[in-house]
Amino acid sequence: MRKYRLSEQTRQYCYEEEHGKQSVTLRQIVALIDFADVKAGSEGGWVDEECALSQQGECWIYDVNSVVFAGARIRDDARLTGFCVVSHEATIGGRACIHASQISHHAQISDNVTVMQSQVRGYCRLADEARLLPHCQVIAARGLTADRDKVLQIYQRATVSASRILHQAQIYGDAFVEHAFVEHRAEVFDQARLEGNEENDVWVCDNARVYGNARLIAGRGEDAIPTVRYSSQVAENAVIEGNCLLKHRAMVGGEAQLRGGPILLDDDVLIQGRTVIIGDVIVEHQVSINDEVQIAAQEGEAIHLRGPKTLDGQQHITRTPLLGAL
Repeated sequence: MRKYRLSEQTRQYCYEEEHGKQSVTLRQIVALIDFADVKAGSEGGWVDEECALSQQGECWIYDVNSVVFAGARIRDDARLTGFCVVSHEATIGGRACIHASQISHHAQISDNVTVMQSQVRGYCRLADEARLLPHCQVIAARGLTADRDKVLQIYQRATVSASRILHQAQIYGDAFVEHAFVEHRAEVFDQARLEGNEENDVWVCDNARVYGNARLIAGRGEDAIPTVRYSSQVAENAVIEGNCLLKHRAMVGGEAQLRGGPILLDDDVLIQGRTVIIGDVIVEHQVSINDEVQIAAQEGEAIHLRGPKTLDGQQHITRTPLLGAL
């Protein structure tokens, strides 16, 4: 049984492509029967062909200004509310709820996903109970890395808000990402939290991974941006706050706390245990810091630790050690 028909009335919808402005002819959907909370005779959004909205299930395009075209498909029990633009072979199914968003260019959204006031573009997969809260931009791109076919994914119970997620990034588990920039093949998962704010984002880039119960927290001041790059990792119960940069193969775990002013970790650095690092500190080249070591730079001073070396026990460091002192 058909649940809707296409109206005789048409409209032109104009949109931008790389090679210039394009237009498409659309027709409005009109319900033929009562289903879900839709009443017979209700007018919905506009589509370029009947197969854009499945006649099966309870899927519906509620807003009379919404448009679906260019091979996009709405199916199962998916709901589009608010002004939505869905195009270029995007697929929305399951019980997904899309509100006031733009979905395009092969994006796949399924299961119980929620997308609110956001943009999703490119080959990507949003699945399970994932939530995209307002002001997110998801721009997927394959072929930029050695994993040429890997697609960007946000799935399981992950929540993303006011963030930019790019390329082939992976966000899953119970991860919470707010005011963040996650790109390339970076991964955020388990119960990890990226907590940016209106002034500063948290950055996780390249092949970096943030997982366990780790937290990255942006500050309010200039450059108070926690940044994890290349193959660095933050895990377990570690907390990194403010102006901290993890570069090549830095690993922070245990219950370590870093409060930047600024902090730089680079070239095979391992921070774990209950280590605390505060202030203007550089740690580089095969340094391992464990147990309850505290490194605290005084105001206006900097500490520079270079390996190879290991610091452990309850050492308390407040200035750069003399050569060979550690």
